Amino acid sequence: MKTRNILTTLGAVTLAGAALSAVPAQAEPLDLQVESVKFDRASVAVSSLNTVPVTITVKATYKLGVANQPMYVELNSHDSKRTDGTQVFSEPLKLISGTGKDGTWEGKVNVPSTADGRLDVDGVYAGVLNRSLKAKTPDNDPVTGVSLAVNGLNIPKITRKLSVSPVPFGKSYSITWQVLNSTTGKPYGSRLKVLHPKGDACLEAKGSAGALLTNAAGVIVTKHAPAEADKLNCLLIPGTQAPIDHHIQLVPRPGIVAATPDKTSAKVGTTVSVKGNVAGITYGCTVNLQKLSGATAWRTLRSAKLSVSSRYTLPAAITAKGKGTYRVQFPKCDNTLAGVSRSFTITGV
Repeated sequence: MKTRNILTTLGAVTLAGAALSAVPAQAEPLDLQVESVKFDRASVAVSSLNTVPVTITVKATYKLGVANQPMYVELNSHDSKRTDGTQVFSEPLKLISGTGKDGTWEGKVNVPSTADGRLDVDGVYAGVLNRSLKAKTPDNDPVTGVSLAVNGLNIPKITRKLSVSPVPFGKSYSITWQVLNSTTGKPYGSRLKVLHPKGDACLEAKGSAGALLTNAAGVIVTKHAPAEADKLNCLLIPGTQAPIDHHIQLVPRPGIVAATPDKTSAKVGTTVSVKGNVAGITYGCTVNLQKLSGATAWRTLRSAKLSVSSRYTLPAAITAKGKGTYRVQFPKCDNTLAGVSRSFTITGV
């Protein structure tokens, strides 16, 4: 298998515009090299929470291949009509001809309605696919130019409402989630299976193990301990290899800023270090040292990035004699709202 033609669906329809896709030259051959990827159709229509199985065939060579070597295909809806795309993984592809080192694999991709638009093949993986952040990535080969047109109908939409927003530090909270039909704006009218994993890896779930049931209006209320506000809060509609829909909730936090000068007076021409922190996880966000100008206007003097521990140090230059009023301001960043410290004075002498 020396030719690396990336083919589209059976027949003459080519959604990417050309039957062959250019592949960048490799300095050294990859262990896995994909020759072709092919769907058994050019388009598919999918409605509501259903999925439609589409056959996908892969021809590849794999230097490390063994007998009954499985393959997986990763697909993403890059041209989706939705605000965020959908990631789909095939079922394990089985070897139907050849060997584990040089053969043809075939299997199903369960296409959800949330992949509405154009579902692109992004890569082929050899071996067992484990999407855990801690797992070793299987050998893979990127693929371009292979697409499936998806007509999604009555696509699900996940909404959420926090019991309190922003969520105060040290306080428990709850989230009311609802799954709606995005076309009608109404519930589907039956109890739905959903997953509610927590933490940074919450989108890695596959299958429906541990699923919870909404009520007939598609509503479920989840309760959360205070520490969970600094983790990802997710609701997923389960799929076989990846969720068919998801909503990630970053809990809004109040902007609480502490600031303390190391001196309250200093000679003109010197600097005073102002140190403090912003509550929560705010690494990489910006804080501004500001000085009161006139009765109400604040002028930014210096800015700094917050450290991993959400701390900062800002130098205040003393340019004139007399009292100056200062504060540290935090603009909204990620899920932390804007905030300011208490004002303080430094006297130039």
